[in-house]
Amino acid sequence: MTELLTRPPAATTSTVSATSSAGSVWWRGCLAAVWAVALGLAILVVLVLVVWATDSRSGAGAGQAIRFALQLWLAAHKVPLHVGAATIALAPLGLTLALSFLIARAAAVLARGHDVDGIGGILTVGAAVGVPYAVLAAFVAAAATGPPVRPSPVAAMGCGLVVGCVAATWGAARGTIGMAALLQSLPRGAGRSLAAGAMAVGLLFTAGMVLDLASLGVHARTAANLSDALGTGVVGGFALLLADALLLPNAALATVGYLSGPGFAVGTGTSVSLAGSHVGSVPAFPLLAALPHGPAPLLVRLLAIVLLLLAGGLAAWWVVRDGETAPAAILSRVLGAAGFAGALAALFVAAAAGPAGPGRMAAVGASAWQVGLVLAGEIAFVATLVALPLSWRRG
Repeated sequence: MTELLTRPPAATTSTVSATSSAGSVWWRGCLAAVWAVALGLAILVVLVLVVWATDSRSGAGAGQAIRFALQLWLAAHKVPLHVGAATIALAPLGLTLALSFLIARAAAVLARGHDVDGIGGILTVGAAVGVPYAVLAAFVAAAATGPPVRPSPVAAMGCGLVVGCVAATWGAARGTIGMAALLQSLPRGAGRSLAAGAMAVGLLFTAGMVLDLASLGVHARTAANLSDALGTGVVGGFALLLADALLLPNAALATVGYLSGPGFAVGTGTSVSLAGSHVGSVPAFPLLAALPHGPAPLLVRLLAIVLLLLAGGLAAWWVVRDGETAPAAILSRVLGAAGFAGALAALFVAAAAGPAGPGRMAAVGASAWQVGLVLAGEIAFVATLVALPLSWRRG
């Protein structure tokens, strides 16, 4: 497969025509999409079959286990799964990132094989891989349909198109000119604003991940009791641990909402924020042992303030590090960085949230628009206070 993706198209003249080259990119993009889908599904099917074969209590057949693997693949792409009157659309982002890595890897190999060195070529590779990937996602949805789960092939095609094109474009850029060079190709102020906003969100996401792991460590006994209550065996316990790991990025993004102020929900009518926690009974899932109870302690509140100051300060430092001293230019870059950080955070939070089951579990996660809007304002405020004095000092 790799050889087919990297082999340059044959030509009878010294220069390959643009039409034949584009055609070669598209059909090799189809091969890349098939490779990414097939490998991702194969890994999931093997894991699910191992768990199914070792669970003596399971009354499901092998066909149902395979369909569950297909449904899990669809869930990672945030394809809504209709189960009776309920809808499940909570994507395990850990699995989403793993499947996106396969797409990005295939796109990178394809882009290098065709000597792509510009934005136009990168976008072409992204579409060449993403479009057939979306079509294959629709076929997976049709194959995964079985009582009582009904994924929509149309929704699967739309979600597959978004994930496939974004991951393939990212992979093509990383595999050729690199993200740093891509940002440098943008107008100087725009590139710095995008990088600054992304770094601020990355810092908060990392902090959220660390805080979640620390909270799980503190409540390890509660998490173990929840796992024991589910009555899983050794293999089932490993599957449960893997599920926790795949949902850890979702928890980290909910924690970003917690740190920035709006908080998050673990069911309809629930609220978890720095001001207090109102969740009631929650499912017996070990990851939920990390949920805070009651108002946040003073130390956690101070930590939230410090992290927001660090995120805004990091964005400000990145904006002014090229020596720009004009206040108007600095202010426009800061606002651009804050706006991009808010939009990026809202996008990630929206991907991490969604309905996780019937009844009160129809709303899980943070509010994307609230987190995005509040975080943009916080970063804009802090970064402005830091960037202007920094630029004056450098000037």
